[in-house]
Amino acid sequence: MKKLTTPSFSVFLFLLVLLSHHFIAFGQRPPTSGPNPDETNLTPYIIGGTGLLMAAGSYLYLKSRGPKIPVTDNLRDYLWRQNIMPSPDALDLMYELNPSLRGKELMREKKNLLTPEFPEIPEEMKQLAADVPPPTHVIPDNLKELMEQFKSSLSAFRNISVATANPNAPKGAFIEVLGNLEGFLTAPERNTEARNAVKDQLLTDLIRAINQTMDDAIQTRELSEDQLFLLHAIAEDLENLLFPNLNSPPPVASTSIGEDGDHFANWDSFLASADKHSNENGDHQPDLKGDIRGGLMDQNENADVKWFAFAVYKYDTEGDLVTKGKEVEKRYQISYASPALKDIEGSFHAINGNASYGIALLGNGKYFIRVKDGEVEVPVQNPIIHFGLAFQNPVKELHNDLTKVIIYLLE
Repeated sequence: MKKLTTPSFSVFLFLLVLLSHHFIAFGQRPPTSGPNPDETNLTPYIIGGTGLLMAAGSYLYLKSRGPKIPVTDNLRDYLWRQNIMPSPDALDLMYELNPSLRGKELMREKKNLLTPEFPEIPEEMKQLAADVPPPTHVIPDNLKELMEQFKSSLSAFRNISVATANPNAPKGAFIEVLGNLEGFLTAPERNTEARNAVKDQLLTDLIRAINQTMDDAIQTRELSEDQLFLLHAIAEDLENLLFPNLNSPPPVASTSIGEDGDHFANWDSFLASADKHSNENGDHQPDLKGDIRGGLMDQNENADVKWFAFAVYKYDTEGDLVTKGKEVEKRYQISYASPALKDIEGSFHAINGNASYGIALLGNGKYFIRVKDGEVEVPVQNPIIHFGLAFQNPVKELHNDLTKVIIYLLE
């Protein structure tokens, strides 16, 4: 690990003590000072001068380290300057390398920090990252077909009679969630907004899952809590994809699981949870006609995409941190999907190359990250990452460079 080299406090203290010792020595009168020695006591002056000297030295030292600022803010800024996205895994790594910061709220801005040593990004990857495709306003044909299928399936679903009523998954609840999805997908701005291949790829996955869920219900005439839970999760992902919001709280789905293990032990509590989550997301819940309430981003901003380089780190059997070398370089296959579709194999898309480093062109939004070592899935600490952070990087000159995304492997 690299350590910044600036004078430490111990060096300053040593110099001050040494200088103070010389002041005291110079102030002492030799015993051969003559028959009428001056009895003037210089000690108070020496002590006072030494104190002033130490105070001045301390002031200059603290000034050289900068003002005190919140620890997390300083670590985020530090990571940005290294072009590392300050995700939870990246911040955890910085705390691990600098344990003295744990539990502290403030730190000096210029405090020495240990930094992680990751491999150099290959030059060919850097060159590839310079090529960012421009946005388009053309809807792909396959997406148009899925939209027509959605409308047809929704019309058929509204007319079915359910064979067995499920109090935890009433048809009315499905109609409400599907109505919200219809509002998102058929709003007039869908035909005019800027778009990109990544956004259309995720939209395709989400609409395909919606259509499959409706078709299964139409065929069996049975409605399940799992289906309802999936549709609600898809609605959240769709809203996040179309209107990214960095201030979104963590998903609240787990709070809706009943004591018996059901996802929604009662529909009223589920609706209350869903309404609460929507309000916390900025109160832009769609109504059945697709109108959106509350302030939104410029639609063209949703077309932003950039390249990311994925790096991994872990701890070996002896507990030592591993950030480079054969244990982590060019070894792990990483793929991504919409969080709602993490249990659907066909929804995952592989990045280019194995980490560290693999690279991917991604847009502003949340992604579920899956890591594999060959055929074995490797657990990660934070599988859901909001890449919108990178589109707010304060170091603007680095925006077009490869931004590192750090993933902590729990091997």
